Amino acid sequence: MKKLFIILLMLLPFQMMAQDAVDKLFDKYSGKDGFTTVNISGKLLGMASQFEQDDKEAQNMLSSLTGIRILSVDDEALNKSLNFYDELNKDHFFDKIKGEYELLMDVKEKGQVVKFYVKENKEKRISHLLMVVGGDDNALISISGNLDMNEIAKIGQGVHIGGLEHLNDIEKGEKGEKPEKK
Repeated sequence: MKKLFIILLMLLPFQMMAQDAVDKLFDKYSGKDGFTTVNISGKLLGMASQFEQDDKEAQNMLSSLTGIRILSVDDEALNKSLNFYDELNKDHFFDKIKGEYELLMDVKEKGQVVKFYVKENKEKRISHLLMVVGGDDNALISISGNLDMNEIAKIGQGVHIGGLEHLNDIEKGEKGEKPEKK
C-alpha cells in the first residue's frame, strides 16, 4: 500500500504538468488581439439546459457538461506565425498524456495537424476531450463532462465556433481511424 501511494505521488506531477501545458497556452493567448477565447462554465451550461425543455436529448447533454474552453486564431498573419500543435509538442505534452488520454483521431494534411484526445472515466464515458489544431489554422478546444461519443459529435454540429467543425468527423470514424475526406 505504501509503495502504491509513493507511485501515485510520483505520477501526480506529470498529470499536472500535462494539463498545465494546455492551461499555459490558454493563458498565453487569452484576450490578445487576433485570438478568440471562449470559456463556458458548467454552471452556465447547466442553466442553458433548463431552456431546452422541448429537447430532452439536448437538455441531458448540456447538463452533463462541466466546461468548454476554446482558443482560436482569427488573424491570418498570426496563423502563419503560430502553431499550437508545435508549442504543445515542444513541452512534450503529447508524451505526458500517453496512458491517461487515448488518441481518438489524428489527421495530417498540407500544413495542418488535427488531433483528438479523449480521457475516459470509470464508467467508460468521456470525461475530457481535447482537440489540438496546428498549422494553417490553429485551435485548442477542451470539453469536460460526462459524455458519450454521440453527444460529443452533436456538440460539433450544434455549435458554430471555429475549429469545432472537426468534431463532426468523429461520427465518421471509429477510435483511431482517419475519417473519410469530404
